[in-house]
Amino acid sequence: MISEIRVATMGVSDLSRSRRFYEAAFGYVEHASGTVSGPAFEQLWSMPAGMTGAVSVVGPEGASSGLLRLVQFDRPGELYWGDYSAKQDYGHYALNIRVPEIRAAMTAIRSNGGRAKSEPTQWTVTPQLSAWDSLSFDPDGIILDVFQLEPAPGSLLSDYDGRPSPLQTVAIHSSDARRSAMFYAALGFRPFYDKLLENMDGFFQIPPGTNLHNINMMKPEVPDVGRMEIAQYVGWPGRSQRDRAVPSALGILSASLETDDLTATEALLHSIGAEPASERVETDMPGLGPIAARAYYGPDDELLEFFQRR
Repeated sequence: MISEIRVATMGVSDLSRSRRFYEAAFGYVEHASGTVSGPAFEQLWSMPAGMTGAVSVVGPEGASSGLLRLVQFDRPGELYWGDYSAKQDYGHYALNIRVPEIRAAMTAIRSNGGRAKSEPTQWTVTPQLSAWDSLSFDPDGIILDVFQLEPAPGSLLSDYDGRPSPLQTVAIHSSDARRSAMFYAALGFRPFYDKLLENMDGFFQIPPGTNLHNINMMKPEVPDVGRMEIAQYVGWPGRSQRDRAVPSALGILSASLETDDLTATEALLHSIGAEPASERVETDMPGLGPIAARAYYGPDDELLEFFQRR
């Protein structure tokens, strides 16, 4: 069995600053800290030889999925999305976090080193669900999609404890949303919604007339955390960022999923044509302990890390 997204790994320029930001803006706490270095991480994360990284794993207190692994490498890096002028490019794009009140959350983001990209906009997700959605930047300029949901009573996401959430989704920009959805379906994800969004060019700041095909993929047993959000700008092609989304770059570098049988998961990934990004390694991961792990590329070269605890 393959899990929802347990952890998203993100390169940051100042670990202490980023940790303070996520603690202050969302009430996150530090779950674990440590350092990464050596041949296993050089293989798994495509780290240059001799590089080290300082790690802080943060998320809501008590959470075990949808966590954020902040890593400051010992060599400077740049945001691999640059100024987002080529936002149609492919790969891990944004972190999506649910908040109880959108305007209070935006104030907290701005007051703690982040900045706004777009003001809250209301849109209908499904007949039972609407959202107030906003885009912001964290201190390194990484996009946060922060939203307030308005679910109908009894709907899938109506049971909410009123706190900022773990990562609800990691958003992936795709060249073909349907192809990506089929890939993640093979890993056990199922569509939460599948929509073609029209007339959203003002909110997303995309060329007029460009539509957004958005497929939100969830694990049915945990629909409210660790989802994959697939986004395709229809008619606006981009390019792979595989060669740029590596240490010591800033931004979302990978999404980690847990498996109870790494050998079976490797066989499944090979059967659906996934390209390995590393060999299998054994290492000690901050926050997870001893693991066996292997990295693969998703359909649009987004890096996925599959691990089994030892």
